[in-house]
Amino acid sequence: MYKNLAELYLKAAQAYADRPAFWSKDESKEYKPTSFKQLADLGLNLAEALIELGVKARDHVGVIADNRLEWIIVDAAVLFCGSANVPRGTDVTDGEMDHILNHSHAAVVFLENDKVYEKFLKNKSKLKDVKTVIIMDKDSKIKTKGVLHLYDLIEEGRAHRAKGSKKAEKRIEGIKPDDLFTLIYTSGTTGMPKGVMLMHSNMTHQIEYVVPLILKKSMIKDDDSMLSILPVWHIFERVVEYSAISLGIATFYTKVADLRNDLAKARPSFMASAPRVWESIYSGIYNRINDPKQTPPVRKFLFNTAYLFSKNYHAAVRFLSGREVDYEGRNPLQSLVMGIEALLRLILTGPFTVSILAMAAYFYVRSANPNLPVVPGLLLTIAGLGLIFNYKTLDAVVLAKIRQATGGRLRGTLSGGGALQRHVDNFFNDIGLLVLEGYGMTETAPVISVRHYDYPIIGSVGYVVPKTELQIRDDNGKILTHINDNREILAGKIGLKGVVHIKGPQVMKGYYKNPEATKKTMSDGWINTGDIGFINYKKTLTLTGRAKDTVVLLGGENVEPVPIENKLDESPFIKQSMVFGQDQKALGAIIVPDIDNLKPWLEQNGITAKELKDLVDHPKVLEFYKKEIREYNSTKEGFKSFELVQHVVIAPKAFEVGDELTNLLKMKRHIITEKYQKKIDKVYK
Repeated sequence: MYKNLAELYLKAAQAYADRPAFWSKDESKEYKPTSFKQLADLGLNLAEALIELGVKARDHVGVIADNRLEWIIVDAAVLFCGSANVPRGTDVTDGEMDHILNHSHAAVVFLENDKVYEKFLKNKSKLKDVKTVIIMDKDSKIKTKGVLHLYDLIEEGRAHRAKGSKKAEKRIEGIKPDDLFTLIYTSGTTGMPKGVMLMHSNMTHQIEYVVPLILKKSMIKDDDSMLSILPVWHIFERVVEYSAISLGIATFYTKVADLRNDLAKARPSFMASAPRVWESIYSGIYNRINDPKQTPPVRKFLFNTAYLFSKNYHAAVRFLSGREVDYEGRNPLQSLVMGIEALLRLILTGPFTVSILAMAAYFYVRSANPNLPVVPGLLLTIAGLGLIFNYKTLDAVVLAKIRQATGGRLRGTLSGGGALQRHVDNFFNDIGLLVLEGYGMTETAPVISVRHYDYPIIGSVGYVVPKTELQIRDDNGKILTHINDNREILAGKIGLKGVVHIKGPQVMKGYYKNPEATKKTMSDGWINTGDIGFINYKKTLTLTGRAKDTVVLLGGENVEPVPIENKLDESPFIKQSMVFGQDQKALGAIIVPDIDNLKPWLEQNGITAKELKDLVDHPKVLEFYKKEIREYNSTKEGFKSFELVQHVVIAPKAFEVGDELTNLLKMKRHIITEKYQKKIDKVYK
């Protein structure tokens, strides 16, 4: 389909020409379009100027910016140079900036605006390799010698091309499938990011084989659009935007604060986001419905009734169409009973089914026994009520208004970057908003499995994508399940839980200049994802937790717990700690108090408990540890806002070797999490 990603931009310009490719906001906050042809031309002009500046094929070019039109222009230009970008958001810390730009040897760096340039200046003395800085913002006031501006370079490149220069085209011809298109730095166990080397072949696999599972070309309309809300430098958002370019779909840039208004403006056909967005929307709907000031009793009754009918109707359709997840391997008798139940649900909630059956019964009774009292009238009453109380009518009157809040055209949504909570997943699918949950990681560019548009199975992250094999292994490396993209079980059996390993063309080249980390993660083409899951009896993948340390919050933020735990353990009152928060809004920590150091404080506060188990639920102790955590885990200590611990669970005993700890004193995180799951669930209620 595409030899490389540079070709993607050029082919889209030829195929879609003047159709809007990206919509970005101007100074008045109004959306303005940039066509596919304009985007390719801007990228080629900038590439020409960058080549003149000395950017070589396979160079690494830094890009520190958030979602904006200039980001995608720079992306195209860097690809046209045959180079790879090294992206990061504007929330990059000083330490991350130093590490990423130095480690990647980026000589040319794009900075979003003057504010980011100020941050860069603070670290400039440490950035030995950076020779050229380019400001992306058109309104930049920086006039410092040696600082260049993106739009000036575009004009310079345009002038070169007007004279016949075609250096960018020559570079594009020289791109090889295993050349890097990006070097994305992701969290490592020491807290310093690791450089994930992603090749052109990784992403062209995703576009050619994964995208059609979610967006079939035959279903795309000329005026379809997507809303971009995820950080553009994340690989999940990258694959979404490249997909839109390949299919001629316009992308609107937005941010969380503007989401509600921009949904109405953009009226997207598709969108992708982290679970936190859906959780936020769900909470908003739930709170509104349950607030008497916003929702009178009659409207609340209508909503609850409409949702009840819709939920049961969709559940019945899912089961009868074979799209209900099966975790245990139902036997034929169980399936028959559940099938009968589903059929009854369908009859009771389906579009006008009760009315049709009641009217059929009415005409039968009238013809069989014309003088029968009461029954004909009762059947007519049921038929009349059935015209109102059915999925179709209630959906049109009530639930359609909720869908209208998304712009009224949303045909599908993609959720990734963390697990979507089951009740939220069910809710949106049950009110008629199709949610396709996928699974992947930066190291796999990113999609490993995804629910198919025409056959989504809720309760799973879908089928393994084409050209990919997946293994479930135990802690000793034994293969429990081996499945391929044809859903054939090559070894082991279904239903066994273990660590997910995958092999396929989406797997990274490795970690840049880090052979030890690469060897630890990859072997013989297989990559250890660090996630725990199993293949269910529908042969889709279900995830249950994480074996590796990294915690992914509901908003998609990756948090490395070790640096936080190390800091907390500096407190004289904390003996051991383990950070948790997978798929939640905020972090929490399981704390093992140092009882000896805590005794004086306990005596001062009149607490007579002598053992840890007596402190577990004591409100004063919990409050003390929340305060203690704030002392060590704060923004002043260099932690980001999403790295702050908000919840506390007190452990009744210390972590011990053979139980919560390995022989090397490393925490068995999944064991500890399982042991304290009820306590963890309680703090998030």
